[in-house]
Parts: sequence; structure tokens; C-alpha cells
Amino acid sequence: MSKYNFRILKILNNNIVLAYDFQNKEDTILIGTGIGFGKKENKKVYIPREKIQKSFVGYNEKMKNKYFSLVKQIDPKIIEISEAIIEKAENKLGELNKHIHILLTDHIGFAIERVRTGLEITNPFIDEIKLLYPDEFDIASEGIKMIKEALDVDLGYGEIGFIATHLHSARKNTHVKETIKNTRLLYEIIEIIEKDLDIKICKTDYDYKRLINHLQGALNRIKNNIYIENPLLENIKEKFKESYEIIKKIKVKIEQEYEVEVPEQELGYMAIHIQRLKTK
Repeated sequence: MSKYNFRILKILNNNIVLAYDFQNKEDTILIGTGIGFGKKENKKVYIPREKIQKSFVGYNEKMKNKYFSLVKQIDPKIIEISEAIIEKAENKLGELNKHIHILLTDHIGFAIERVRTGLEITNPFIDEIKLLYPDEFDIASEGIKMIKEALDVDLGYGEIGFIATHLHSARKNTHVKETIKNTRLLYEIIEIIEKDLDIKICKTDYDYKRLINHLQGALNRIKNNIYIENPLLENIKEKFKESYEIIKKIKVKIEQEYEVEVPEQELGYMAIHIQRLKTK
């Protein structure tokens, strides 16, 4: 066993350090209770691997600086809770994009500050998020409870959705803004359907779940130029004329958002779901 396995580059607090890993020959963030206590920067040290609760790498210089800046101004408990949520997520979802360590910590820190100052933000897309990303939603629900227990701050039900979108974005390696944009678009599509059918869709109803899941799949195919056949298209246009007229409005909305052309085949399948709601 080597006498030294790390060089301490920067001590962020008693529980988080930036170090050079001699074994893997790379800079790494180390997280563990008390691993920074008594250490000195630019010194070689031996840290037993079993004392390292979490480590992660993959930051470029810009991201490292951003993380250091964040750590200096945020409550260490928030960092620890964020890391605990990330660990739960990776245990269930697999490895997440490394940027989640910065983005989620920053988000939770801001959300706590917002609640403490009395600023409430609602999440109109909470039902869609819960339906589309159930695993992430469950983990985020646990995270909200952890924050309440550790810091005595209740971020509220809507915040579960925001944390879930961060986890989903890190899972899929997409920007959180894109995840929120997709969810918002689905929400607005449902609004179009409700207005034109003059109904209020029950968001716990099976038909709603089926519609949302189909629309999500359709949006993914449209964005990625994946073509599907629809041998019933002409029949659908003839038999479900009113539903197909609603779909034309949805087509305009999608094309404005993504600047792509929506194939008629996709419109036909959407019309079937709208017709089902209309008939019901």
C-alpha cells in the first residue's frame, strides 16, 4: 500500500476536498465526513478509500471554478443533502451526468433561500412531470423529505417536480431547460385539447396517461426525425374530422416550438387519442 494516495489541491470544507488521485492520475472531488479536517492544501496524504463516501471527476476548468464558487457560499448541509439525493438517484437510475452535482446543489440552495424569504413559485406542470418521470419523481419526493428533516424547510409539493426534471435531464444527458420545455409543450397541448373539446381532463384517468405517453413519444420522434407509417391515415381524416382539426392546431404549436415539420402520420395517431376523449 502506498504511503500517499492523494494530493490535496483545495479544501472546500471539512467534508469536501479537491484532490489529485495518484492511482487514477486525475483531479477528483472527494466527499466524506471529516476527510478535509486537519488537511493542508498542496500536501500529499493518505485517505482510506472506505472513508470516501463519494467521488466524482469530469469537470473542465470552468465547471470546477463554478463548483468551488458555489461551495464557498452555500451551507455545507445543502451540499451533503444534494449528494445524498444524487446517490439515491444513481442507485436507481444509473450514472448521471456529472453536472448534476453543480446544478442540483445550486437549485436546492436557491429554492431554500426562496422559501425562507417567502417567495412561492408554483409548478403548473407537476402532474405531467409525475406521469412522465415516475422514478425521478419518487426520488425527488424522498429528497424533499430529507431537506425538511435536515434543515426544517418545507419546499412544497411543486418543488418535487423541479428536482425530478433535474434528475431526468442528468439521466438523459440533456439540458434541464429542454426537459422543462418539453413538459411545458405537453401541458399546452393538453390545454388546446381541453379548450376545443370543452372538457376538463381528469389527470388521474388512464386515457390521460395514455395520451401523455403517446404525445411524449411523438415529440421525441418528431425532434429526432424518426418516421413511422400510418396505414389508417386517410380513414382517420375522414371519420374523425373534428379531432383532426384540433390536431392541426397542435401541429402549428409543435412546429413553432421545434422548428420542424410534423408528419401527417403522427397527426393521425394523435387524432385517435383525441377522438377517444371526445367520445368518452
